[in-house]
Amino acid sequence: MKNSGTDIQVDERNGRRLVLFPLPLQGHVNPMIQLANILHSKGFSITIIHTTFNSPDPSKYPHFTFHSIQEELTETEASTADIIALASSLNIKCVAPFRDCVSRLLSDVSEDPIACLISDAIFHFTAAVSKGLKLPRIVLRTGGASSFRIFTALPFLKEKGYLPIQESQLEEPMVELPPFKVKDLPVINSRDPESVYDLMVSMADGTKASSGVIWNTFEELEQSALAALRHEFSIPIFPIGPFHNRFPSSSSSLLTQDQSSISWLDKQGPKSVVYVSFGSVAALNETEFLEVAWGLANSKQPFLWVVRPGLVRGAEWLEPLPNGFLEDLNGRAHIVKWAPQSEVLAHPAVGAFWTHNGWNSTLESICEGVPMICMPCFTDQMANARYVSDVWRVGMQLENGLERAKIESTINRLLVDEEGEAIRKGILSLKEKAKLCLSQGGSSCQSLDSLSPLFSRLNKIEKPRRNQGKQINSMENIRESRVQHSKCRRILLFPLPLQGHINPMIQLANILYSKGFSITIIHTQFNAPNPSKCPHFTFHEIPDGLLEDEASTADGVILFSVLNSKCVEPFRDSLANLLLDAMDQEPVACLITDAAWHFTHAVAEGFKIPTIAMRTTSICSFLAFASFPLLRERDSRLEESVQELPPLKVKDLPVIKTRCPATLHQLFEKISNQAKACSGLIWNSFEEIERDALSKLSQYFPASSSLITPDQSCISWLDTQTPNSVLYVSFGSLAAVNETEFLEMAWGLLHSNQPFLWVVRPGSVLDSEWSESLPDGFLEMVGKRGYIVKWAPQQQVLAHPATGGFWTHNGWNSTLESICEGVPMICQPFSGDQRVNARYVSDVWKIGIHLEYNKLERRDIERAIKGLMVETKGQGMRQRSVSLKEKVNLCLSHGGSSYHSLESLTNYIIRTNYRDSPLKDLPEIETQDPEEFHCLEAGLVNESKASPGLIGNSFEELEQDALAITCQDFPIPIYTKVHFTSTCQPPKIKSII
Repeated sequence: MKNSGTDIQVDERNGRRLVLFPLPLQGHVNPMIQLANILHSKGFSITIIHTTFNSPDPSKYPHFTFHSIQEELTETEASTADIIALASSLNIKCVAPFRDCVSRLLSDVSEDPIACLISDAIFHFTAAVSKGLKLPRIVLRTGGASSFRIFTALPFLKEKGYLPIQESQLEEPMVELPPFKVKDLPVINSRDPESVYDLMVSMADGTKASSGVIWNTFEELEQSALAALRHEFSIPIFPIGPFHNRFPSSSSSLLTQDQSSISWLDKQGPKSVVYVSFGSVAALNETEFLEVAWGLANSKQPFLWVVRPGLVRGAEWLEPLPNGFLEDLNGRAHIVKWAPQSEVLAHPAVGAFWTHNGWNSTLESICEGVPMICMPCFTDQMANARYVSDVWRVGMQLENGLERAKIESTINRLLVDEEGEAIRKGILSLKEKAKLCLSQGGSSCQSLDSLSPLFSRLNKIEKPRRNQGKQINSMENIRESRVQHSKCRRILLFPLPLQGHINPMIQLANILYSKGFSITIIHTQFNAPNPSKCPHFTFHEIPDGLLEDEASTADGVILFSVLNSKCVEPFRDSLANLLLDAMDQEPVACLITDAAWHFTHAVAEGFKIPTIAMRTTSICSFLAFASFPLLRERDSRLEESVQELPPLKVKDLPVIKTRCPATLHQLFEKISNQAKACSGLIWNSFEEIERDALSKLSQYFPASSSLITPDQSCISWLDTQTPNSVLYVSFGSLAAVNETEFLEMAWGLLHSNQPFLWVVRPGSVLDSEWSESLPDGFLEMVGKRGYIVKWAPQQQVLAHPATGGFWTHNGWNSTLESICEGVPMICQPFSGDQRVNARYVSDVWKIGIHLEYNKLERRDIERAIKGLMVETKGQGMRQRSVSLKEKVNLCLSHGGSSYHSLESLTNYIIRTNYRDSPLKDLPEIETQDPEEFHCLEAGLVNESKASPGLIGNSFEELEQDALAITCQDFPIPIYTKVHFTSTCQPPKIKSII
């Protein structure tokens, strides 16, 4: 297949199966599926283990095998807006079912032998499970390398007193972490803030404990970050992204994409549209929403706004918009509930991307050369945004609150002013680097080629004959039934059951499958993927034991902690069964686990299975998370720069709202520790964009599965818009705003006078069903200038020629998609890594405008939209976005950085060897009590560090610095893949919504 000038060749089956385990969140499923397609094209068989929660649709991936596991999330846990609580719950409840599933896969001799497990970095429990099963584990990082710097530095940042974040020091630079400011530190809303810290640390540690890390990034993007990561990690690092540029149609969207956005974009002028999307998690209050709306409206620029249901807190969808808002826009705006983001960013009409700077969105925007307006919301988004604005200089940051005037100014600065023109030139250059890194000889291509030998090296299990009539119930049986070693290898992947984790893991599975590996995905019942969408993978579902309130909790820290506690036993059992099943099939090469599963490395180590941690965030944001413990105690000002994490400010540090702050910090620590313990790290990034971040990782490492149904009508609406005229507005699948914020967004969009496509996800407005918070007559005032949907096919929207900007929450997936389509962004980060992503979009890559975090005001929104869509500075951002998009194309082409990284990853997997061990000698893993598993993030990091490698959904050109730092901290290989969704083209996975 052919994409972005890159021909995707499918290698002959190599007799190896890879098991992938994505986190069941939008921004994680897509990259994992894309990675699966990539690895499948390299000759691997693919098995995807997934939870029942947010499960992918196997019918869309007939070349994969899917295995669903029962995570048993309660209704409350499954519906929670607290991502940390959800991740924690998944890491607890998925242990036993995941272990059982992997065990069955290992004992299944009818399938290709398993080479290794590839799990989302958030699934930090997979380290313990894979260790117990002696299955190599590789971690997939679905974020950038630069943001990963923060995650790994969390203990250091806490010690330095940056944490907890002080309002007075938000603007201060963190001198220890340039280019970050204090406000760039990850913010994750959770009812237990401490659990956020715990989860992030666990994720970082779990990543380091893996056999390697795969990154959805590319060398040219994050060269410094990748270099730092290589210096720090003692495991291989594979930046083989951007994933989506390899297989762009492999979206695993959990939301139903509104294709009308593409039709609307078709009617817009070139580079005129601001694409606004804040991902699948971020939320606004009604005031912020209205400021965004009026900022967009007043910018006078066309905008495509993704307003997913739930985006505005307390609103179903568009109710907070003023009456007549859309009608007054006279077709200049298009609002959808979800958009095909890759298509939108690739559309010639898209001139800017207002994004939350989630890593996927950031990378997609880079790959399409779309400059960004950065509005990071939480986690790694702050770091990503700082790199976009300050390092790559392919965007602008919306900082210090959402105000319509500021939004209007930022949009026009990016789209109209000379400042935007410079940004557009920069992102076009970065786009070329991304394209080159995927080409033959490129950095991501070479990294991928080096990954396959890792699988072979980590796993040398011989393929046995099936013992007819005799039950295989121990490793002793396995040893007795061995025959001549087979070249086939199976990789086990264990994603975290969240939208932003499932997607990258599925994408990674596709990538590895394309490389000739068999793929087995272990997943929880909670947010389980749909195996019918990936029939070429094997799926094993494990029970996660989540209670109703745990599954529905809005506290992601609590969820993550609970999952890491409850999934240990099921995961170990599943892993043992998979190892037994593998005796008549391909041997298991390794386990690739989401870095958030911080327990998986210990489990896999017990089975002598190498683990590779997958990071679903950017490398730069990971560094921010890793630094969290060292920053948390500093009485710092928000504007102060974090010297340890340039260019981040204190206000850019990840923010994760949770009712258990202690659990958050423990979670961060566990994730960071596991990442260092993994055999490698996988990043969905590329060296060209995160080179500095990669270089700094060495300080810490010593060695679409969319769940939401997109509304396709937005594509038809986009078709009616002029090129680059529409602002696409979407804050992802989790972010929410209050009614005031929602109204400010609406008025900001209206007053911008730009067409907009607005995704108002049900539930994105607090205390509102959908759009009832819209001002009376708002739609009438907007007219045909705006289009509102509950969810949009984001890739299609961003790829649409009418999309000129993307107002986004800067989740990494959204940020990356905007980059890949060359759409500049308006950044409105909410929590987690979004602030990091937004800072990079606005200050580093300079492809977006940052709507700073204090509040949403219509004037700021209007200014941001006009700045991005109309003013000269917006033209510069668009040029830089296009340049960055070209870098994406280059890194994916033969000889590009991601091309080389992918080749390296393939070779690494082939060298990965599953070590045999009698089952009776495997350590018993007792179900941990909840208190112990509040150290979720620490487990994640430890597991990643213990794995044989890490896969990153990024590319080196994007996160060079972050990758460099990660390399320093992680003694394992790190592989960036350049962008999973750019790499994979299987049938689409049904969205959760």
